[in-house]
Order: sequence, then C-alpha cells, then structure tokens
Amino acid sequence: MKKTIYTCITTLLLVYLGRPLLAQDKALSLTDALEIAEKGNKTIQAQLLEEIHATAITAESKGALLPTISGQLAYSHYFDRQTIFLPGYFAGTNKAVQDVAVGGKNAFNGMLSLYQPIFAPDLSRQRKTAFINEQIEFQKTAELKSKVALQVSVSYLNILIMNEQLTLLEQSLLRNVRSLNDARSLFTQGRALKSDTLRSFIEVENIRSSVSYLKNNKEVALIELKRLLGMDESESIVLSDELEFSGQHDHYLLDDLLKTATQNRKDFAIKQLLIDLQQKKKEAKVAELMPKLALIGQYQVQAQADNLHLGDYTWPRTSFLGLQLSIPIFNGNRTRWQIKQADIKLKQEQLRLDDFRAEIKTQLAAIISKWNEAIAQLEIQKTTVSSAELNYQMNEDRFKNGLGSRLELTDADLALTQARINRLRATYNLRMLYTEMQHSLGLLDLHSKTSH
Repeated sequence: MKKTIYTCITTLLLVYLGRPLLAQDKALSLTDALEIAEKGNKTIQAQLLEEIHATAITAESKGALLPTISGQLAYSHYFDRQTIFLPGYFAGTNKAVQDVAVGGKNAFNGMLSLYQPIFAPDLSRQRKTAFINEQIEFQKTAELKSKVALQVSVSYLNILIMNEQLTLLEQSLLRNVRSLNDARSLFTQGRALKSDTLRSFIEVENIRSSVSYLKNNKEVALIELKRLLGMDESESIVLSDELEFSGQHDHYLLDDLLKTATQNRKDFAIKQLLIDLQQKKKEAKVAELMPKLALIGQYQVQAQADNLHLGDYTWPRTSFLGLQLSIPIFNGNRTRWQIKQADIKLKQEQLRLDDFRAEIKTQLAAIISKWNEAIAQLEIQKTTVSSAELNYQMNEDRFKNGLGSRLELTDADLALTQARINRLRATYNLRMLYTEMQHSLGLLDLHSKTSH
C-alpha cells in the first residue's frame, strides 16, 4: 500500500514539474517603453560610440599642445668604412677634394628628443574645433533619442488604437452573430426572408475579416515596437496605457511655440554648432599663416668601433636645448584658398540655419491648425457616439417590443460601432498631434512623462 502511494506521489510530481511554464505577459506603459528604449535601442548604442569617438579626437587634439618626447636606438654594421670628403690640404694631398674613410664598422647611436610647442595658434584652434565637434555629437545623441522617443510613442499609440478597435469589433461581432442566429431561426419558421439571413451573414463575415486584419497588423506592430526597444521578439508584452487623452485642450500661439522650439530643439542647436564649427575651421586655417615657436632639445650618445667589445667602447655625449621658429612664407596660396573655402562653408551653414528656422515655423503652424481641428472633431465624435448609443437603445427597445425589425437593430449596431471607432480615431489623432508637437518643440525624449 505504501509503495503504491509513493508511486502515485512520484508520478504526480513528475507530471507537475514536467509541465511547461506559461510565459507571463509583461505589462508595458509608454513611460516604461521609453526608458527601455534608451538602454536597448541599437541605433542609440551606436551613436553613443560616436560620442566616445569624438571625445577621443578632442583628447588627441589637446595632446598636440603637450611635449613630444621620443627615444631612438640604432645599430649599424658597415661593410666599408664611412666616407667623408675634405679639402686636400686637410688630408695632406694635392687634390682639391679628398675622400677619407673614417669611423668604425660597428656604430651605436642612442637619442632622446624633445619638442614642446610654445606658440602654435593653429593647434590651439584645432583643439577648439575638435571640442565643438564633440558637442555636436552630444547633441546628435540627444536628437536621436528624441526621434526614437517619437518612433516608440507612435508605435505604442498605433497598437493602442488597434487594441481598442479590436475590442469594439469583437463586441460588434458577438452582437451580429446573435443577430445572424435569430435571422436563421426566423427564416426556418418562415417569418423572415432569405435575403435578411444573407445580409446578416455578410455583416458577420465582414466584421470577422476586419478583426483578423487588425490582429495581424497588431502582431506586426508589436514586432516593430520590440525592435525599437531592443527587446527579443519572443518576449510577450501587453500595453497597459489607455488611449484616452487626459491633457488640456489648449490653444497655442505660433510665436510662443517657435521660441520654445528654438530654445529646446537639438537639431536646431546642431545647426548653430555647425556654424561655430565652420568659424573655428576658418580661424584654424588663418592661424596656419602665423609663425610658430617651439622649444626643442636633444640628448645623444654614440660610439663606433671595428669590434663588438662593448666594454672597451667610449660613449661621447651630445646635448642641446633651444628654440625653433617657423615662419610660413609661400605655399602656392593654398592656405589662402582654403580660407576662402571655409568662408563659403560658413555662409552655407548660416543660410541652412535661417531656412531651418522657417521650416520649424511652418511645421508648428501646420500642427496648430491640425490641433484645433482635432479638438473640434473630438467634440463632434463624442456627440455622435451619444446619439448613436441613444439610437441603438431605441431600436433595441422597439425590437424587444415587436415594433422594429432585426435589420433595423443591426443597422443601429453598425452605426454605433462606427461612431465609437470614429471617436477612437479622433482621440488617437489628438494624442498623435500632441506627441508630434512635443517633438517639434524639442520637449520629447526618452525621459518624457507621457501620461497624456
């Protein structure tokens, strides 16, 4: 008996432990999604490496102003002695120039050199150029995060509206399936036409097709959202936010929005930095026409002999410390033409900034216009839904009391479903416009509180 009980318990444990664990859906709010994207998005990770690269370039440019110290060791074996040329009377001959073999066949040479720029305006301005380029990369990272935040928000809102539409369509599908069953029953009893049954069947299949289409689009949208977040495709997520817009229906002034945008937009800051960058590049080219002063020094040890008995060698030393002045005189006017090119680039960047400011103003004007229309449309759709709900209730009461037909109730149901979907779309449009506005103002990033 005990053995039988033990066997049963063991079997139950094996069955229980052998069952696959059901994957838990991860609840994901829009704020959570933005935070995950900041750490997981691959494009952002690549841009962060650009930041590190730019920082390394800045450090390199600073190093050009520091001392350069180099060491050198050399050994040479000469198969024939080195030759120098001397006046003949120095060598005791009657020739005007006499070649004389000198030195040992084994030569050792050790050297330590120093070069320290003292006045090098071109290097100093190159360092400033590298620093501005580093700031541009920082702004590019911030701008990329804003773009990713917009992409994540749009993807999230798209899935939200699909969820809401699916709920409405599935509810409508249930009601229309009941209507179809009633139509079939009435047709069997001879109290309805076959065309009524066929019409109900078509409505059911149309809604079923729409449900299937939305589900497929939702799956595709979820895959894209996971890619933006850097999540594995196998992870299961459920969106926890609601589509309803909880923000204020404010009326915005274009001049105020333009001022906010120029203060906060990272792409606008990048274009301003590009002007500074071209200005510094021009100044660096101008500095190449200026003289340069540097401290130089050298310490040298050398020895030569025909053998390799190093202990018998003498090691004479030579050292010096001095100043080196370099003055550019003429290089075919290449530097001056490079300055001209830099000046043209500077003017181009200034024109691009002015054009971009006008572009931002146009974007904001369009958003304000769409925003006002979206608010009006939302109010209209709320009224329409209320009317459609009342119409459906009236037709349902008429049908229950035998005063109306099933087709009238079905038409009222479809009108109600469409009105609710239209209200969803109006709410979705308002939230999308709010998100686009925040992005256009430079206020949308991966730390934004998107409760609206």
